[in-house]
Amino acid sequence: MGDPLGELPVKVWVFETFARIGILGGQMDTAGFPNVGPLNNADPAGTFLTLLIRPWVGRVLAYNLLVLAQLAASMLAAWALARALVGDAVAALVAGVVFGLSPLVLAYAVTGAVTDILNLWPYPLAMLGLLHALRAERPRATVGWGLFGGAMAGLGFVTCPYNFVVFASMLFPALALAPGAVRGGLVPAGPEARPGWRTGALALGAVVLALGVVAGANALYVHGMMADPDSQMSASAVSATRHTAPFRFLEPGHRDRYVAYLADYVAVGKAALIERTTAARFYRAFAPGFVALGLALLAVLAAPRRGPVLFWAGIALFCAAASTGPFLPITREVAFVEPLNPAWLLTQYALPGGNLILEPFRYALAASLALAMCAAIGAVELVRRFGRIGSAIAFALPVLVLAEVATVSPTPWPLPTAQLEAPAIYTRLDEVLPPGPILELPYFDHGSDRFYREHFFHQLLHGRPIPNEVIGFAPRYLRDNQFTAKLLGIEKSTGLLKVEVTAPDRVEADRARLHADGFVGIVLDPQGYASEAGLNEVSGLLAPFGEPTRRGDRWIYVLK
Repeated sequence: MGDPLGELPVKVWVFETFARIGILGGQMDTAGFPNVGPLNNADPAGTFLTLLIRPWVGRVLAYNLLVLAQLAASMLAAWALARALVGDAVAALVAGVVFGLSPLVLAYAVTGAVTDILNLWPYPLAMLGLLHALRAERPRATVGWGLFGGAMAGLGFVTCPYNFVVFASMLFPALALAPGAVRGGLVPAGPEARPGWRTGALALGAVVLALGVVAGANALYVHGMMADPDSQMSASAVSATRHTAPFRFLEPGHRDRYVAYLADYVAVGKAALIERTTAARFYRAFAPGFVALGLALLAVLAAPRRGPVLFWAGIALFCAAASTGPFLPITREVAFVEPLNPAWLLTQYALPGGNLILEPFRYALAASLALAMCAAIGAVELVRRFGRIGSAIAFALPVLVLAEVATVSPTPWPLPTAQLEAPAIYTRLDEVLPPGPILELPYFDHGSDRFYREHFFHQLLHGRPIPNEVIGFAPRYLRDNQFTAKLLGIEKSTGLLKVEVTAPDRVEADRARLHADGFVGIVLDPQGYASEAGLNEVSGLLAPFGEPTRRGDRWIYVLK
């Protein structure tokens, strides 16, 4: 499952590479060459799970089972939280579908193969642990459930730190709404019971303790890796990718906007699907469907206990507002002129790690969890009002939500699928080249802002180091080496990711530097260029290496 031009080749490479060098990360010597150094693993859970099953089922089924298992886990976790909140297992089913199969998950994470985002299940479980801790009648149970909740939150940090920051944003509205929500019946198992301050302090203390141990250990590990000057994710490399004022990627009118519009949450039709092709092809969709929104509205208007529904509705609105970025756009034309969105400002400047979220639309994930709880409350209201008919409706609601997402919302449906295939030469490069790193050209897809992510899959086949880096920019070495910068500049002389020669006098010297730095060959795909003129210019620059060896549809230059 995944778009053919998405991140699928990179994810397969990540799973197999980090299974070899370390689940959490390690010394990377097969990518980013010659800037070898420590690199963390963006998806340790995916690596671990595929490591367990790949020997038995192969690459394709292992990947698909990973995606399905993550989706199922998120649905089950959201169902468990909703069931604890509303006390009705059937009505809670709708929460599992609204959250686990939300449009952003299906469009961005599944279709784009951004599998680390699929680690959503820890957060409903963390909230479930806190809820049970506050409900517990004995201190031992309070501590136990609190430790469970904190451990789940910590596991969320380990599996995807970006998701952790996204869901941590829920604390802002939660803290503001909690006093009224508790008085209104958010926490208690019985109609009158309320947690005392000691129970609350004990529960929160246990959560913080477990979270600190699990997440703290991982944070120290990642911090140490970033502090290494040779790291492929050093602090300087990371800071170079951060957005700064005037937030050009976050402006409503930007072609590759990294924000949602509020109107996107009620968009209808596949034409409203948002597509972005930078580094790889990604899709975004936000509209949860009118069944889910209608249930949430019913909960707000008719639920007998106001505390719970206002609590979750407030969180949903806050996170949806944060997902629009600095300018709070309702549409492209209707937005703040200045970056004054209070929800986004809080997440950006008051939330630790908030500045790491380059794509504010990710806060829609937290909004979908809160909306899922509102939908479950609305489903319970249907059951209460209509009795047996209401129970039948509650069973049908998850199906209706999914049907609407598939047919009416902007979510791509059926979900695209891809096949990982490569020319046979990538398993036989030893017939042409001596051992050592190689460079594949072209680097960009026909002059677009999309990289040929297939190079990572090819690397698994030939086993040689490549200069490609996982981050969404042209590799540091290829930009610094003026000969390769000229080669890439022929492909990409304009646009967001253009490559320029900054020191023309170094081009000839840097041609020789390629071999001196360890590269032994260049594998060129002549069909990958946008024009015959561009191909001719590149082949002219490569002519000093001699005539290429032709194997199938690839030209192979030996560097000497």
